Amino acid sequence: HRNPHRQNLFGIVQGHLDPDLRDYSLKEMIKRNFPGYAIGGLSGGEAKDAFWRVVEQCTRPETGLPADKPRYLMGVGYPLDIVVCV
Repeated sequence: HRNPHRQNLFGIVQGHLDPDLRDYSLKEMIKRNFPGYAIGGLSGGEAKDAFWRVVEQCTRPETGLPADKPRYLMGVGYPLDIVVCV
């Protein structure tokens, strides 16, 4: 992109609630070595345990998003989600 010194381009992990699609998306986004990542593909209306499972999968040590880069959880609209996911 045109302003890499002033703006960051985040890769958005997709896959809704499907663990296999999430794994594929995670691997492909990580390969691209973005300055940061977002966990997307969720609407916030999913069952809490399913929403939290996706977040755990995407942030899991060793196989999830890099811990040394910013991560943005899209679709968070409830205080409980913030408490559980942070």
